[in-house]
Amino acid sequence: MVRIWLGDHLIAEYVAEPDRASRYQRVMTPKFTGLRITVDGAATAGASELPSEQLWPLTVQ
Repeated sequence: MVRIWLGDHLIAEYVAEPDRASRYQRVMTPKFTGLRITVDGAATAGASELPSEQLWPLTVQ
C-alpha cells in the first residue's frame, strides 16, 4: 500500500502487489515533491487484480 500525505491528511492511497506499488511510488515521488509518501508492504499481501467483468449496469454518458 502506497500512501501520499499532506501533513496529517491522506490525499492518495494505492493498493497493489509489491512490484506495482513500487512503480507507483517511483512515478508519484517527483509529482508530489515535498509530500510524505509511505509504503506499507504488509498491506499488499491481499491485493488482487480487478475483475474483468463490468461491476455496474450503467456508465456515465
